Amino acid sequence: MMGSREKSAGGSDTIKILLVEDSLEQAFLLRKTLAATSVANFELQFDVAHVESLDGAMRRLDREKFSVILLDLSLPDSQGLDTLRRMRQITPGAPIVVLTGLDDEEVAVDAVREGAQDYLVKGEVDGNLLVRSMRYAIARKRSELQIQLQLQRTTALRQINQAITSTLDLPSVLDLLLENIDEFLPYSVSTVRLASKESGEIEPIACRNLDEQEWKKLKGRLDQVVYETRAPLVVSNVQKDPRAAGDDWLVTHGLRSYLGVPLMVKGRVLGVLAFFTCGEHDFNAEEVEFLSLLANHAAMAIHNSQLYEETVKLADELRKSTKVKDEFLSVMSHELRTPLTVIVGYTGMMQDRMLGEINPRQEEALERVMARSADLLSMINMILLVTSVEADKINVENSEIDLNDLLQHVSKTYSRQLGKDVTFNWDYPADLPKVITDRAKVLRILDSLISNAVKFTKQGKVTISVRYVPDNEKVVFTVADTGIGIPANAIPLIFDKFRQLDGSETRLYGGVGLGLYIVKKFTDLLGGDINVDSEPGKGSTFTLALPCRNGHSAIQH
Repeated sequence: MMGSREKSAGGSDTIKILLVEDSLEQAFLLRKTLAATSVANFELQFDVAHVESLDGAMRRLDREKFSVILLDLSLPDSQGLDTLRRMRQITPGAPIVVLTGLDDEEVAVDAVREGAQDYLVKGEVDGNLLVRSMRYAIARKRSELQIQLQLQRTTALRQINQAITSTLDLPSVLDLLLENIDEFLPYSVSTVRLASKESGEIEPIACRNLDEQEWKKLKGRLDQVVYETRAPLVVSNVQKDPRAAGDDWLVTHGLRSYLGVPLMVKGRVLGVLAFFTCGEHDFNAEEVEFLSLLANHAAMAIHNSQLYEETVKLADELRKSTKVKDEFLSVMSHELRTPLTVIVGYTGMMQDRMLGEINPRQEEALERVMARSADLLSMINMILLVTSVEADKINVENSEIDLNDLLQHVSKTYSRQLGKDVTFNWDYPADLPKVITDRAKVLRILDSLISNAVKFTKQGKVTISVRYVPDNEKVVFTVADTGIGIPANAIPLIFDKFRQLDGSETRLYGGVGLGLYIVKKFTDLLGGDINVDSEPGKGSTFTLALPCRNGHSAIQH
């Protein structure tokens, strides 16, 4: 009902009024007052249509729009507040000024409470009061409608944003976007085109209220303009616009008005969100602003979905690549271990003089062959172990173990270390209990930690400490060395697969960076924790805490 206020041929402001008054005398007086006001103010003109009943008002409102309605509440076919209620149902957007008598002023006040913009008492109305009241009614109604529209759009934006951010699946995002737009903004057709990374062209992706296969026949020339100019485009009649030439399909389906807005994220155009109507429609500045804001939210959701799709794709490719690599390592390790076992066997036979006598020089050479073969065999076994761990083929096999026996076994192994100016210090109480854990995995963890400490300590001390904490049923192992230490920025990385410390110092030592990786994996399998404290040049301390139930209490339980 708004928007019927217009300029007359002489440039004056014309207000279209629907006067609903059954009294011809009152109607005449009001017309006379308005005419006198127009004479006094030549820039203000009134176009008055008079009806005598509510039914007459309904028929007139079916044909015309009015700036304001002057409504008498006492009509032949309707009385009191019911008259106002019925009028508001007929034309909810029109400003209404109630006309009342002196004895009905209380009813008029109630009418304002129920939605009328103002009321006037018959017989007390002069021209200025009448004009001021109508202008106030029009302005107030316009403000109400703007607030209502803003609230509706804010609600729509919030609901649409919630819908499209509820998933990272791109087709679902687009379906939810167009579905919610259609609910709040029932345009004839809404569409989305997105830029292809391969071709750089915008391609039809999703549409609403249109057969998708038919829509894809549309060349999308107007969308292309929006994509290239990076700005909204409004076309009142696409059938007459030369930029849509060649899109005969628009004519076939009766699409006329068009609004396209770019989908942009961080200055990059992802595509175009477009709307069509079947009748000529001038998209106003408020609609363009709102739909542009909506497009910004949609673009971010689309961008996140595309990033998610790319991440999933890359992760899948990485999994496949890792699987191929692991399979290759496993096969190659098996293939290498077989001939290496033969080499070790024959070398041992030669050392034992089973193939004839050897001189001291030959014996020294064979010792080197055996040592290097042992290193290589250990590396191959480590690779095979890693492959098994990553294939989830490693199980935890708990049993009761004697911690003192386990530590004596480890200490004997390292008491035979040759060629290293390293002192071992074993610090653990003699009354360590028997505990329930996986002996083989604990041995592997300790062996890797101690080997690592020895490898990076040219000379100095390696201290192995063990304590049992009965309150938490944990065994805490500490392996500390006085070696080269670890830079602070490298500590978070040392448990990664194939990770070696950078720098020429570490290149002096062998290994492929799998020992600590296995330590972390086995620690996790056993439900434990491992921490590192280190400083370059001052050594490193690895602290391992493993949950281990006391064997005696476990058996009693």
